[in-house]
Amino acid sequence: MIREDEFSPSPSQRQIAVERPATDVRIGIRPGTIGGYVILGLLALIYLIPLLFVLFVSLMSSRQFSLGAASFPDPIMWSNYPEAWIKGSFSTYFLNTLLYTFVIVFGTLIIATLAAFPIARAHVRGSNFFYVLFLSGILLPAGIIPQFFVMQQLGIYDTRFGYILLWLSRVALPIFIITGFIKSIPSELDDAAAIDGCSYMRYILQVVVPLIQPALSVVGLIIAIRVWNDIIGPVIFLPSNSIKPISAGLLQFFAEFAAQWTLIAAAIVITASPLVLLYLFTQRYIIAGMTSGALKG
Repeated sequence: MIREDEFSPSPSQRQIAVERPATDVRIGIRPGTIGGYVILGLLALIYLIPLLFVLFVSLMSSRQFSLGAASFPDPIMWSNYPEAWIKGSFSTYFLNTLLYTFVIVFGTLIIATLAAFPIARAHVRGSNFFYVLFLSGILLPAGIIPQFFVMQQLGIYDTRFGYILLWLSRVALPIFIITGFIKSIPSELDDAAAIDGCSYMRYILQVVVPLIQPALSVVGLIIAIRVWNDIIGPVIFLPSNSIKPISAGLLQFFAEFAAQWTLIAAAIVITASPLVLLYLFTQRYIIAGMTSGALKG
């Protein structure tokens, strides 16, 4: 005979069964989370629909666009892109823009880093005053008319050097961002480097710059976008077509081919594509820099 108590669990087994965590826990989704995703989806559509519309128009023929612009391109006219590139002389504008962007971005990062470090460490008298002074440069509008007359007096109006120099003077926002990151670096590193005999410039280049690389990535992308999309500066300070950037070339292309909307859409895609690709390849560095700055601030 098998006794009934042989199948009943012992007290130790009952304790283990009680302490064993449940594995079928259901995780509920909050209504606020669903609403947030809905809002983000609507915002994504608001941004994506115009971009897709321009992309579709750039691949249409003029006949299809006149019959119905809100349709899928059929047949796909890839020839619109080389035609717009040749008619608009975008090769010259594109090379000018690359030159301006690279020189201005690297020059701004160097100037902003060298200016932000002594302000953050209070190595100069009145560092707080200089910090507030640069901060006011973010809030106050740019003096375009004084800049116009100064560049004429210096003989650098309508020159590549003058346009680059004009952008290198707009370092208020980069200094503000980089200063905040440098303040988060422990000052004990400065003392340790001084004891080891590390020079001032070597310490900035080999210690500070790697630590503030997220900030440099964010600042570099912000400056690149501003330079690439600048339209007022080239119109005022670069009247010669041979040295204009691609934004001014797009404006001139629109004035010459105002009735050919398919070519205009192709020119817009050509102009915007480099920035879109740049953001897609560097977005993780941008997010890392922004979150790092938020946590350190």
